[in-house]
Amino acid sequence: MTSSRKHQPAPTDASCPIRPLIGYGAPAGATRRFVQGTASVTLRADRGELIRGAETTLYSYARTRTAASRWTITLHTGVRVDQAGVNARFADADDHDIGPNLQAQSIGVPGGRAFWIRDHATLVHLDELLGTITVHAGGLDAARFFAARLVRQAMTAQLLEHDAVYAHAAALVRADHGLLIAGPKGAGKTTTLLSALRLVGGDFVTNDRLLLRRDPDGGTVGYAWPMHLRATASTLRAVPGMNRFLPAEQQQNSPAGQSAPSGKIAIEPGELRAALPAAQILGEVRPTLMLWPYRSASDLPPEPVPAAEVRDVLVRTQFFMHDPVTRVTSHRNHWLLPPDQDRTALALTAVADQLARTVPCVRIPVTDSPNTLAARVAALLDHAATQAAGPGGRG
Repeated sequence: MTSSRKHQPAPTDASCPIRPLIGYGAPAGATRRFVQGTASVTLRADRGELIRGAETTLYSYARTRTAASRWTITLHTGVRVDQAGVNARFADADDHDIGPNLQAQSIGVPGGRAFWIRDHATLVHLDELLGTITVHAGGLDAARFFAARLVRQAMTAQLLEHDAVYAHAAALVRADHGLLIAGPKGAGKTTTLLSALRLVGGDFVTNDRLLLRRDPDGGTVGYAWPMHLRATASTLRAVPGMNRFLPAEQQQNSPAGQSAPSGKIAIEPGELRAALPAAQILGEVRPTLMLWPYRSASDLPPEPVPAAEVRDVLVRTQFFMHDPVTRVTSHRNHWLLPPDQDRTALALTAVADQLARTVPCVRIPVTDSPNTLAARVAALLDHAATQAAGPGGRG
């Protein structure tokens, strides 16, 4: 641990208008480098527990200790910030919605922008020229709040710059074959994922969100956007062995006529090993099959989806991140590093084209029988693997 007797100025350019508002702090001696595909971020902090906490959330990123990164994020928890001076300096600043019930104000500074998040008493300095993000947190809790979030935003921004697109999808890998389970909210993605993992095996990649991009080899790769798994109580009850994640008072079936508790239960991916001891937790997937689950009271046969329909639906729904009927779009928070919207739109069409051409898609019903669902997923994966390995296949 770095001695508290050694102090240094917070690393902010002396010509920056926020420099006089910031005091001195201990060096940020704890370091971890995160890598995913073409993206890299180095996280530095003056407390090692901030690094360890970020690692838990950012499960899908590879970690190293050395080499330069595109972005370096430095977290200070012991730096004095002149809050009255900051409030005055940001009085006429631009407003940003940066999360549920959370606002930031920003001003332009040499090389980038400065953000003041009043509710967390946190000052963030973005220097795009140097590739640095310096966080003067208003305490340990504020630093914990921003550590994983800012790393994830900087990683995502780089992947979007390299023509990745968001997809509302779960994913697993079984016997080296990747499965995307895509669809809108409530379609049954989590039930399909957990049923397959629990009953036929495989490795977990993500439960809700991927970043998909075209590979130079002509395939598609999906990078997990790291977050905890969220499942309803009814899903955890339905899939054998998964009710262990329910609160104790909810682990028994509800009495007849009583509805299940509302909301979802959060599970960290690492915690899945308790129910899936043979499973690995992976950070990426190369899909050989895509499923579109849908809730059904009837046990209907799986139905192949024509490539033209796949492309049309993926573009129209932005890979199920957007509902064209309600015009509601899943939240994508890029307040610090906003993407180029035109480039993102072009990438979405290109990835949809390639996925529709190269990965078979099947519409599959999700009924109240996890065993039937899992068996069908396994059979479809086996069939897709056989097709890929056969004459004319990519295997």
